[in-house]
Amino acid sequence: MIRRTHIMVLLLLSLKTGALAYTIVEGVATTAGGYDIPIKICIPEVSAGKMPVMFFVHGGGWNGGDDTQVPGASIPADAEFLCDEMGIIYVGLAYRCKGNNATFHDALQDLENSIGWFEERADRFNADMSRIGFSGGSAGTTLSAILAHRYDNCKVYIGREGMYNILDLDTTKSNFPNAESRADFGLVTFQQKLEASPFYQVRNQPAESLLLHGKDDWLCHYSQSVKYADHLKNYGGNCKLVLYEGINHTCLNIAYPEVFTNSMMEIARLYARGYGIENVDFESIRAKLEEKVSPLYPYEKIPDHKLPGAWHSSRFGTLTLNEDGQGVFVTAKGTDATNVTYRNNGSWFSVKVDGEEYERSFYLRQNDQVIYELITENNRYKSRRNDFRKMSIR
Repeated sequence: MIRRTHIMVLLLLSLKTGALAYTIVEGVATTAGGYDIPIKICIPEVSAGKMPVMFFVHGGGWNGGDDTQVPGASIPADAEFLCDEMGIIYVGLAYRCKGNNATFHDALQDLENSIGWFEERADRFNADMSRIGFSGGSAGTTLSAILAHRYDNCKVYIGREGMYNILDLDTTKSNFPNAESRADFGLVTFQQKLEASPFYQVRNQPAESLLLHGKDDWLCHYSQSVKYADHLKNYGGNCKLVLYEGINHTCLNIAYPEVFTNSMMEIARLYARGYGIENVDFESIRAKLEEKVSPLYPYEKIPDHKLPGAWHSSRFGTLTLNEDGQGVFVTAKGTDATNVTYRNNGSWFSVKVDGEEYERSFYLRQNDQVIYELITENNRYKSRRNDFRKMSIR
């Protein structure tokens, strides 16, 4: 009875995505511990036959959830460009997290139950379950990588900013998962950490894999991906490791247009190889990507008249720049206002806040809507970009 109800929910919430061609279907795949476990499915508009499936496990540090619901299912950024272009079904999987008083074992059980739900309805979605894949980002890599080794029909795996070995975690390099996080998610004993480490779950002839990682990642150190890639190869797998200089904990954020484009093209090529997709128009994919990201590149020479105005960050506050090179910075709490001076240096502009010894470096995106601060000090936020958006004048 419950399963019939879930089917009805999925059909009622089926919708088109406006400018995009694929259809998004959302609903509940299963229940666990008193919680509905949602699922999100992207179905290509046109297909000549049964389509491969990519299961995506969201990150977020296993945080989120409360007494009434679990964190929602989500779809990776590559779906927008590759769902229709390459004929791939994307399935976003949800799971109980720390806010649901759940454990890592509970999360894996939720994911497997949702996969089973989809597999039972594969014909409904025109899905080829002999060609499935898994993907995850950050905390989602730990879960998704384990799943990739549990399913022999898994043909591709994509890990972004991954954490693959909790048992041998070097906490001097990686801040996630810290001791509190491990305790909250049932990863305390040797056996629990062993079973939650994909590094120790690798099957022979693992799926064709792509690992993406920034070399300035302070949450999950890039050595996790380096060692995991070598380990996969030792078990007979093909694995491509892509490391990015000067990038922190993001490899598929469109705010980093050059990294985003490269990662997307690597994913497209992986799909072609791993799923056996022929006649892929990679040039068309690249052209669409470049059209999308071109306004996000910074100016090579910032026009002076583009800078004055109010720029807001929900995290840090509001930076107001006047035409005379002066301005004011107000913290996010709105309690402290500090005078600033700024100057245009060509491709970037510097801001000096009263009372601070150093100048801050900012860039302006060509869409004229975002300035971003590039932090390069030797601290845990190294190479993180802090976006400030142009505030509209009413």
